[in-house]
Amino acid sequence: MKIVDTHTHIYLEDFDADFDQILQRAIDAGVERMLLPNIEISTWPALQKAVERYPSHLFPMIGLHPSSVKEDFRKQLTQLNKYLNDYQDDVVAIGETGIDLYWDVSTLDLQIQSFDQHIQWALEFNLPIVIHSRNAFQAIFDALEPYRGRGLKGVFHCFTGTLEESQWIVDFGFHLGIGGVLTYKKSDLPEILPHVPKERIVLETDAPYLSPVPFRGKRNEPSYILYILAKLAEVWKTTPGDAAEITYKNSKNLFPKAWK
Repeated sequence: MKIVDTHTHIYLEDFDADFDQILQRAIDAGVERMLLPNIEISTWPALQKAVERYPSHLFPMIGLHPSSVKEDFRKQLTQLNKYLNDYQDDVVAIGETGIDLYWDVSTLDLQIQSFDQHIQWALEFNLPIVIHSRNAFQAIFDALEPYRGRGLKGVFHCFTGTLEESQWIVDFGFHLGIGGVLTYKKSDLPEILPHVPKERIVLETDAPYLSPVPFRGKRNEPSYILYILAKLAEVWKTTPGDAAEITYKNSKNLFPKAWK
């Protein structure tokens, strides 16, 4: 069984003490590829170092997380653009980017400007875009609408929206990133996902965050994707092997550079 974790921050210091063991557990669990979204300039060196250590398993993205968008965001974007050009043969996606109105609504205008720059990079480099959307679906939809029909592709990371929001996303041409929230008792995802085309679902952990049950509240890691996969198989009324095959194919179609 081959699995792709399309969103994991395994390069963060949370994993410094047992990085190699965690990678090995993931590989032993069948997690063949792990895609690494960047957060800001300061996280890029650690991300790049991790990729250099495991180049056949770890694949980089470049982006500025919306929660890291401050007054200096244009300076950060300038440096990230340089990294993007320098590492364009290796970078498999733009992200993570998007809008987060949970922590700080005062930076909304700056977040929109940053998000738009990421969209332009995705189109320029023909890369998928990885979108963080917390309390911000409508703002993100409004930002994306001018780009409808221009070939933009990507994924709404950690999707936790409504059925109507999932339909907008699919209609635009995006995928849904499904993680540990699927396993939570109060999650609406088990009712929503049967109405989403299977070919638009990819799996992710967002490690070290959002651990699935039975590890909720503890540090997440890529091997725990097996619990998300098992729940997805239950929702789809199929086997974990079948769900793994479908989501693996979806990941390969969305992030083809991770297979070059």
